[in-house]
Amino acid sequence: MDRNFEYLISAYQDRIQMLSDAISVGNCSSYEEYKFACGQIRGLEAACSIIKDLASNLENADD
Repeated sequence: MDRNFEYLISAYQDRIQMLSDAISVGNCSSYEEYKFACGQIRGLEAACSIIKDLASNLENADD
């Protein structure tokens, strides 16, 4: 996998972990903050999936 893709995935996974930790220790002071954090996690997970698919497609295109 390309280093740029690896960097993005790593950065997104770090952010996902930070948000998950914040939720698990109760840092969300309202339901709206909780929903916002969950939405960020879902978006970052989707972005990671898209990047992995793109990397796979690019590797297969080289064959």
